[in-house]
Amino acid sequence: MKQFLNYEDILKICNQINEKYIPTEDAFFEKVDELFQNEELEGETFIQYSFQELLKVVDAEIKKIEENVQISPTCAKGCANCCYFPIITTRLEEKLMLAAINNFPAERRTKILNHLKAYFIKYSNEIESLCSINFNEVPDFKHQFISKQLPCPMLDTEKNECLAYEIRPIPCRTYLNYSNPAVCKENLIPKEPFSYEFLREYYIEALSEIVQTVLNAENQSFGIQFPEDVFKVDYLQNLIKNEQFMKNAK
Repeated sequence: MKQFLNYEDILKICNQINEKYIPTEDAFFEKVDELFQNEELEGETFIQYSFQELLKVVDAEIKKIEENVQISPTCAKGCANCCYFPIITTRLEEKLMLAAINNFPAERRTKILNHLKAYFIKYSNEIESLCSINFNEVPDFKHQFISKQLPCPMLDTEKNECLAYEIRPIPCRTYLNYSNPAVCKENLIPKEPFSYEFLREYYIEALSEIVQTVLNAENQSFGIQFPEDVFKVDYLQNLIKNEQFMKNAK
């Protein structure tokens, strides 16, 4: 039995997944229905809880696919090569991430907020340069970004650990390696890992339904601009940088 899958193995498995195991939106909207049965939570608390529950659905759907094709990721704690990739997500997800962080225990919350403030000072020039690359129009934007090794705002570069792992955004959760971990270390953009990015659409649709329903029912925004925040997509650095607490920190 092979210790690691090679690129040809990965291609065969991708074809198998595409032919038999691409999930539908069912699991996400079953979760939405289940969430709306919860009468104990409401308003902003309900949105935050639903956000984290839908992230768990993403993880569970990936796990089902892995079990169906009998693969296991070789990603391990302390491996952070993909944490230097451009993380592009919605303003809604970024806002919900920061809201979750604000609900962390005080010590952890303070550590992350201080880390973010220091991060945006230390990497201000790199952020201005790299996060201005138009990812919709520049074909090699990813290579340009990664080659400068700008870490994710949530990466503790001393420990190579994510400071908010349980609420990491969709691009982080859906990118996995099933081959030798060395391919990530030795290549800026390795060809072996692959992404479950197709789950993003289902996740966003389900999350949007939750948010829209709650905002309409409560007649409050909870700091969310809907639907603008769903359609606003940018580098995570830009999204966080534009938050009020970061502006106040300057």
